[in-house]
Amino acid sequence: MMSMTESHPNKPRGQLKLLGIIAIVVGPIFIAWLMVKLQIGIPQTQTNQSSIVEPALAVTDWHLPLGPIGYGAPWRLLVTAPAGCDDACLKLVHEARQIHVATGREADRVEHVLALAAPLTQEQTERMQQDFPKLKQVPLPVHDYQRSLEARHADWQDGPQLWVIDPLGRVVLHRDADNPGKHLLDDLRRLLKLSKIG
Repeated sequence: MMSMTESHPNKPRGQLKLLGIIAIVVGPIFIAWLMVKLQIGIPQTQTNQSSIVEPALAVTDWHLPLGPIGYGAPWRLLVTAPAGCDDACLKLVHEARQIHVATGREADRVEHVLALAAPLTQEQTERMQQDFPKLKQVPLPVHDYQRSLEARHADWQDGPQLWVIDPLGRVVLHRDADNPGKHLLDDLRRLLKLSKIG
């Protein structure tokens, strides 16, 4: 028969096992909490390389006659020219076309559009028809456009801009002056891959 004094040596071993199990369960939670609190080891990378347009903005805010909108509509590379289409505008139109072509087999899901506040000159019209025969042109209501950008980045309000519009008419990406068009192309390819709406 076993005495009470002989059973005591096993008690500390059982307590150590219990503490080990608690440490395995609670330890990672505590470490994760510390990482978040102290911002240590938290990845800072993001998948998009262009500026995401937040808070939400839509082409209806600009009153652009851009149709169709909805499921099955194309993605759009939209160049806005609130002060006429100067050399910077033509450069962005060319870049939008290059991005459009570079989408490859997805190119039929994308169109490039120029929204103009002022009509083109005869010379500009001829050049556009020659260099960009598939470019769609729509009028840009400047007052609505500028009012919608008042609370946004100051750079977005000055001069021509290049935007990515989803099939539902939401303005989702903006091409930054500091980032080359390749970044916008990479983001658009990712969106086309993930999207089933257009």
